[in-house]
Amino acid sequence: MMQPGDIVWQSRMPGGVCLCIEEVTIENTVHDPTVWTKSDEPVYRILHPSEGVIEDPSYYYCTLKEAQAHFRRRLRYELKTAGHPVPGWLQREIEKDESR
Repeated sequence: MMQPGDIVWQSRMPGGVCLCIEEVTIENTVHDPTVWTKSDEPVYRILHPSEGVIEDPSYYYCTLKEAQAHFRRRLRYELKTAGHPVPGWLQREIEKDESR
């Protein structure tokens, strides 16, 4: 669960590092409440560097550590797919991610 002031990663376009401002209820959103469903909760008010202040469902956001772990696994996949060896440092970092 995100807290106000948390730095988070937006995993939808345009993506990037954001600041969580607060959690809002569907009834308290700036959007028409009929746009949201219960599966969208919780909804967060976010400060994005290019989008400004927005409201989005939490499933578009993760911690920076979670994003880094995802990108390391993606890099391993891309290297293997291209036929390149996976560097030892990368494999060790992925193993540390998986043991946490």
